[in-house]
Amino acid sequence: MSAYGRRDTAPTTGSFGGSSGTTRFTADDVDSAVRCPDIPRQLPPPPPVFVNRVRELALLTERLRSAGGRSRAPIVVFSGLAGVGKSAIALEWAHQNRELFPGGQLYADLAAYRRPGGVEMTEVLASFLRALGVREEFIPRAYAERAALFRSRTRGCKVLVMLDNSDAAAQVRPVVPSSPDSAVLVTSRRRLGGLVMDGADFVDLSPLTVADGTSLVRTILPEEPDPADEKAINALAELCGGLPIALCIAGARLAERRSWTVTRLVRYLSDDRLGRLSVEGDGAVGRVFDAAYEDLVEPARLVYRRLGLLPGIEFELCAAAAVSALAPAEADELLGTLVGSSLLEELGDDRFRLHELVRLHAKKMAERDDTAADRERATRGFVDWYLLGAAAADHQVLGDGRWRLARLPVERWSVPFDSASAMRWLERERTNLLTVVRTAWQAEWYETVWQLCEALWALYHSHKNYADWLAAHQLGRAAAQRCGNRQAEVRMCNQGARAHIEQGDFAAAAELLESASEIAADDARSEAVLAESFGLLHREQGRYAEAERMLRRARDLNRTIGSARGVALQSYQLGDVLVRAGRTDAGLEELTGALAAAGEIGDELTAARVRIALGRAYGELRRDRDAIHVLDEAVEITRRRGQPVKEAQALEVLVWIADRDKDVERFRASAGRLARLYEEAGSPRGAAVRDWLDGGPRPE
Repeated sequence: MSAYGRRDTAPTTGSFGGSSGTTRFTADDVDSAVRCPDIPRQLPPPPPVFVNRVRELALLTERLRSAGGRSRAPIVVFSGLAGVGKSAIALEWAHQNRELFPGGQLYADLAAYRRPGGVEMTEVLASFLRALGVREEFIPRAYAERAALFRSRTRGCKVLVMLDNSDAAAQVRPVVPSSPDSAVLVTSRRRLGGLVMDGADFVDLSPLTVADGTSLVRTILPEEPDPADEKAINALAELCGGLPIALCIAGARLAERRSWTVTRLVRYLSDDRLGRLSVEGDGAVGRVFDAAYEDLVEPARLVYRRLGLLPGIEFELCAAAAVSALAPAEADELLGTLVGSSLLEELGDDRFRLHELVRLHAKKMAERDDTAADRERATRGFVDWYLLGAAAADHQVLGDGRWRLARLPVERWSVPFDSASAMRWLERERTNLLTVVRTAWQAEWYETVWQLCEALWALYHSHKNYADWLAAHQLGRAAAQRCGNRQAEVRMCNQGARAHIEQGDFAAAAELLESASEIAADDARSEAVLAESFGLLHREQGRYAEAERMLRRARDLNRTIGSARGVALQSYQLGDVLVRAGRTDAGLEELTGALAAAGEIGDELTAARVRIALGRAYGELRRDRDAIHVLDEAVEITRRRGQPVKEAQALEVLVWIADRDKDVERFRASAGRLARLYEEAGSPRGAAVRDWLDGGPRPE
């Protein structure tokens, strides 16, 4: 049975989270039209200045506001050069028409998800599902299942989806909401003609006309221009190639230099002495960026160049300070200068973003004006900053008791973290962190590569970013080999193998673990973690005798090295395996010992996990009073500690026992709470349990 096991069998461990060993509902099994999920508001701010594009806005309005009996959500694709204003027009319309989409607005810049093999749409779907209220434990592993759950969550809800920087039709299709009253806006340098079959409309954006360009310049200018400057305004629009980003930068320079006329700016930009940097093939546009850069004071120029070296277009204040070797307060002031020059966009909460063309220019300025040694020092600065941040977050999320090879000064991390904020930071910086791993590899900083991978365990194991997880650990393993660090290589193999186990790729997991075992001899700590992973691999394969043997070995090794936490965990895992294998009495003995061990080290959450497994074992033995006692304790602990997944696992067993024993009062109380947890977590099981409570069929 999907959530509860067979009628006479307790639900297996992890059924709430969809672990192997249970059959899960598919996303389309439940009609969620009765209730819209959590309402996301993910759109970036609207463009600060916006002119004309009347035809394009009217087309959007005509296509997207009409509700005339359509059967699917409309798609509009904006294509054109970088900097031509594709995102601006989409955001302008989206903000003007938010009331049309009460289900919320979802946004993804696909450049942030682009990897060497393409865009990770599996991760985009996961991001959207989280925004729609689906808890991490309920996000399926498979791409197709994530797409199906996205359709389920958007059924009956009017949702706007905006995708920036798409380069393939296949990136759009999985995130088209199922409600025909929803809409999808896409920006791309390509036309994405493959979406013709999906009924998409296409808008090819050309650079602004001279008339529209001059209108934009007039909007930006601090005061009404002198009539003598009329021709110069037209010349400026032509010089900027009709690209709004270039016009905004030029206008910002006039706002800063009040004594300059438009005529003088045009003369300055046309000076042959300026660099001839080509941006998108247009040397004139490059000169606009050149001139804005030359007009900065040197400290601001230095920060600008350093920003071009950062791993992504979006970053926070402290990252800018680290790459510039400045104090945050000093960096903040200089970033303000760049914002005032329209070279940088401020997002709020000490976060900033560079336009793609500006970042390209900043990087070229670093290559032109800085030595290789300067660039290497700057790169080392932000790599070390990200390493320290990942390590500090890992300590907050997983605690100080986790075995770590790297000894990093996490007390020097300046951003205050608790477990929740550390997890949010890791997720927000996820794309940058993977790029930092690659940057460190390219720089041959191999020690840093594997240390980063070790620290990113908190992120990857919690949020299941499998593509990033495996890509990072392939480099991590190679880096450990380059360092000659056998323990680190074992660590990388083991962490990578756990990703393969969770994905059901047991052959790849076994290969990694076998390779690690060959170099782990005589290192009890390494042997212990590998034995544990072998045990978990065999458990998922249903090879319970081998799982038992490996988990007993892991526990013995942890006893030898004095790891009380390891002993408690392996006793719990061993008891779980024995119960799954049908040896309930033996499993009960192990679980009782695990509960005592967890209590001795004050690990309340591990104790709660053990109580859930104990309740399951007691239920199998018909010791219902004992089962209810430990399960009620587990529910109380997990509810108090804010662990809804574990609370739901305890409630699943209570529901199973109450249903079997015809205990109507306990059944209704436990199933009602379980349904609420499912609904809050975004699980389609919530509606099924509700229906069961109302007299419907028992979920199968």
